[in-house]
Amino acid sequence: MATPHPRTAWLTALTGAAIAAGTLTGTPAAALTGDPTPNGSYAFTAKLDIGAGNRVCTGTLVDPSWILTAAGCFADDPARATALPAGAPKDHTTATVGGVGADVVQLVPRQDRDLVLAKLSHPVFGTAPAAVATVPATPGDALRVVGWGRTKDEWLPQQTHTGTTAVTAADATALTLTPKTAGGAVCKGDAGAPVLREKNGGVELTGIATRSWQGGCLDETETRNSALASRTDDLAGWVGSTVAQGGPVLAPGTRIESGRTVTGKDLQLAMQADGNLVVTHRGISGGVLWSSNTGGNPGAYATVQEDGNFVVYRAGASGGTGALWASGTFWSPGSYVRLQDDGNIVVYKKDGGTETGGALWSTGTQQFAPVLVGETPIRAARWTSARSTVLEMQPDGNLVLYRKSDGVPLWSSKTSGNPGAWLAMQADGNVVVYRAGASGGTGALWASGTFWSPGAYLKLQDDGNLVVYKKDGGTETGGALWSTSTFA
Repeated sequence: MATPHPRTAWLTALTGAAIAAGTLTGTPAAALTGDPTPNGSYAFTAKLDIGAGNRVCTGTLVDPSWILTAAGCFADDPARATALPAGAPKDHTTATVGGVGADVVQLVPRQDRDLVLAKLSHPVFGTAPAAVATVPATPGDALRVVGWGRTKDEWLPQQTHTGTTAVTAADATALTLTPKTAGGAVCKGDAGAPVLREKNGGVELTGIATRSWQGGCLDETETRNSALASRTDDLAGWVGSTVAQGGPVLAPGTRIESGRTVTGKDLQLAMQADGNLVVTHRGISGGVLWSSNTGGNPGAYATVQEDGNFVVYRAGASGGTGALWASGTFWSPGSYVRLQDDGNIVVYKKDGGTETGGALWSTGTQQFAPVLVGETPIRAARWTSARSTVLEMQPDGNLVLYRKSDGVPLWSSKTSGNPGAWLAMQADGNVVVYRAGASGGTGALWASGTFWSPGAYLKLQDDGNLVVYKKDGGTETGGALWSTSTFA
């Protein structure tokens, strides 16, 4: 069989006529020469508008914040899709899925096949992501393709179309597909379309459409109608690890029951049995970085309300009565909570995200660098880590160094009982814990006593030691002025 044409021909064909006709707006385009999909079916199928109408592609929502599609959609030369660089897309791209629009802010491509994961500016809730298959398709299997491209008689239909194809060949990274019905041809605008297998009353994603001869599509004289798709059944691990970037998201309506924990990259949010909602480092339960201060209420639970408020309720309470603590963000319906990779737990407005702003409230528990230079203030609830230890500026005023392996405290400034105290690496070389509101030599609770060495810096080493070095000193050159002597 001859190789189908590169996507170049069917990625760009929608632009000229659509723009001239004034029809390429936020209204969805459509896909394949087959039947229109029933309302609500395959709702995870996304339409991608790349470069304000320069290209139209299809994609699949595989996580509320991520879409899987063809890398060629974003490449200058779609025939060299595997050379697509990671990072922000070159052209402004908008994805519409389930009637919700979001910008694409990051691309994570594969180098072994024509695939890319595209991160959205904010999560899309209300549409269930597609499940990625783990069993490969084999020749003879019947698969369904759903897309937002043109059909046999329409440039821009108002809904997705779908057709049934058969697998006629398969290799390590690709599938060859041939329509089983008259409406199964893959057309221009269908690049990135999901290739689905029916299973247990649902569907799972086995591939992503990439190239097609386009026989049977509008304005095509070609009679051949086979297509190629990149396999996805062996990529569940890659998809899972990639979409975990940025941290877990709590959608509106999410409830954290008593005794449950939501785990991020380094920190965790736990709804303790005593009713306190706390943020701690994973494995260091004693090092509380933030809490709702609602202990003494066994069975209490936390919920992300539809009105945008993040609330801790006493056991059995709901709907505004029995609230023990709240973020106060009730005026922003559709807001969600993200446990970010930097450790901060943030309430974002519905259309906001880490790249686009929109933060409404946070715990303030983000990580700081393990090396501190002069005039660096570290506020309560901040933390840093090295290979074997974690250093926390706790809200109770204590600066504590914990061992990661068992959560045992190795050293502390012994300054607890001073809520809001903060840490300073001063320009004069002194490391100081100040009481809340204090600065500049007044209100000091603890100090390293190294004020006589301007330019000194503080470093948390991988060997577990916390050290103040003189300006031109280091682990290889000496110059240690003070340390915790905590080798772990």
